[in-house]
Amino acid sequence: MCKILFFLLLSGVTFGQKSLLWQITRDGSKDTSYLYGSIHLANKKYFYVNSQIHEIKKKVDAAVFEIIIKPDSTAFIASSLKANAGEKIKDVFSVEDQKLIFDYFQSKLGIQALMVNEFKPIALTALLFQILIPPDTTASIDQLLQNDFSSMNKPIISLESVKMQHDILFGIPLNVQKKQLLEGIQNEDSLKLSMNQLDSVYCSQDLDGIALLLDDLNNQDYLSKELLNDSRNIKMIPKIQVLLSQQSNLICVGAAHLGGQKGLIHLLRLEGYRVIPMN
Repeated sequence: MCKILFFLLLSGVTFGQKSLLWQITRDGSKDTSYLYGSIHLANKKYFYVNSQIHEIKKKVDAAVFEIIIKPDSTAFIASSLKANAGEKIKDVFSVEDQKLIFDYFQSKLGIQALMVNEFKPIALTALLFQILIPPDTTASIDQLLQNDFSSMNKPIISLESVKMQHDILFGIPLNVQKKQLLEGIQNEDSLKLSMNQLDSVYCSQDLDGIALLLDDLNNQDYLSKELLNDSRNIKMIPKIQVLLSQQSNLICVGAAHLGGQKGLIHLLRLEGYRVIPMN
């Protein structure tokens, strides 16, 4: 299984009830807030997995996301996808593997070898999304929700910086990037099956099911649960607490950030908040 793909989509490991949407209350809080687990894909069906979110976004004062997606941040990420000297496909793969990679993206997406060679392995791994689950809308559900809040003239707040997420993703060692790209291409049928399973558990709002798919992150070196999920959740909590004291919020993060002993649900409960699923 290509671990990078599942990190990009969900960012961690989860445990909990069958709900992506959770209500947050506590004595002294400004008002009721909500926590929602998203999936970072550009497909309309994911936008409507829990229809309650579209009523809640009308009620809350502000929206909170991992990052704010703006033209300058998109441009920054796009520029980071380009390979530097020593990172291009022809620099790091054998001639045999180069042919496999170039032929794959030519046949699947119509991208010429000259163009494929310009991208880092991690960037090409991300392109596998478009092959496995073709997009049917212009942006991920996170971006669509941000667009909705912008149209309502409501504040949009970030928990992390684009650079922080960039540094985690592009800090993945080149040898790990190479392995994950080849693994994804060579085992497309297995990866497609895993993606179908992920689609099923997400659409049924099954956090335990997501956890089972991502559980082997615990056995990885760089792609560890601690780095990719737990440490980030711990840093998010103080920021979330301040926001909860100021206004009602819809907090939208990757679904994997919700559960587990170091997930946002448990960490908020430790701080005295009542966090209950909205089924």
